[in-house]
Amino acid sequence: MKSLINKKKFNLGISILRLNSNYIFASKTKYSNSSHVKIDLIEQCSQWILKLNKQNIPKLCYEIQYVRSSGPGGQNVNKLNTKCSLKVLNISKSGYDLTSTETKTQYKWIPSKILEQLLNGNKKTEFKQCDLMKLYYKPLQDCLVIQSDTQRSRHLNESECFLKLQKMFDQSFYVEREADKEDQEKWDIIRKREKEKRLKDKKFKKLRKELKSC
Repeated sequence: MKSLINKKKFNLGISILRLNSNYIFASKTKYSNSSHVKIDLIEQCSQWILKLNKQNIPKLCYEIQYVRSSGPGGQNVNKLNTKCSLKVLNISKSGYDLTSTETKTQYKWIPSKILEQLLNGNKKTEFKQCDLMKLYYKPLQDCLVIQSDTQRSRHLNESECFLKLQKMFDQSFYVEREADKEDQEKWDIIRKREKEKRLKDKKFKKLRKELKSC
């Protein structure tokens, strides 16, 4: 009877250990997956900005106008409407979530993570809008107005407007990446060396001062 009780206790202990190990493994897997999701989201946002062009923006979300230019081109600019003005509409309502099953629509085309930093800034800009956003954004109309007249051709000026838009998104998006373990160890070694060097210099200066006073 006693041996049977001991056997039951032993089996119960093994079961508890298995449960604990499964819980730890599950916790580590969950943490690892969440960190991968974060890295993937950053990468997706970066790729979105890199690939941004006229074709990626729904036609209902922007307007293009051509007017007389004051830029280079001689008589060409007096006769033709070469200056391009790009107006991107309903900016604050254009966000969609990259991590959900929700797909972008004709009105929702900017990843929410990018849009949030576009409107509110980030750590790098001290949570203020970036310089280009301040220049282009019209809060009362909730739109961006970007203009270009540096080229002789209206099509080149139009392309430049979309390049300016891409540059604005690039300037506004920033995520501080976590340092690798290897990099952290290297920096720890460097800090340790610097501290030792500083202490040696301090000791040397103290000895030199004592020798002078003798």
